[in-house]
Amino acid sequence: MFIGSYDYVIDSKSRLVIPSKFRNEFGNDSNIYLTRGFDGCLSVYKESDFKEVLLRYKSHSFEKSEVRETLRSFLDSVVQLSLDSQGRILIPKNLLAKFEISSKVHILGAIDHFEIWDANKWEELNSKNDANFETNAEKIFKDEI
Repeated sequence: MFIGSYDYVIDSKSRLVIPSKFRNEFGNDSNIYLTRGFDGCLSVYKESDFKEVLLRYKSHSFEKSEVRETLRSFLDSVVQLSLDSQGRILIPKNLLAKFEISSKVHILGAIDHFEIWDANKWEELNSKNDANFETNAEKIFKDEI
């Protein structure tokens, strides 16, 4: 499970060290999948969890324009990666540019994957999220009480 958050730097060759706690989550999965996330981040999945994401997309009818558009946009940014001997991944420069991610990043565990955020974008979003936390939690869990 990917939980916790870390501040890191992407080096000049577009390599990012993955926190050791997150590296351990990959276990024997040698394939790592990087793709667009929500709200302007990149998402990183181990292979087994990425297959589940694909199955969720596959369960929807490709005849619906919203499904096609979303799936195409999602798949357009998918990159299969592997960890190097120093626990780093190489993030394609075109994805860093497309999602406006600078060298200072915030890495956030999101249970079945982790997110890579531009540090400044994360600070802005996190302030908004913190302000709405209780209201949103009440809306999400109201039927469970």
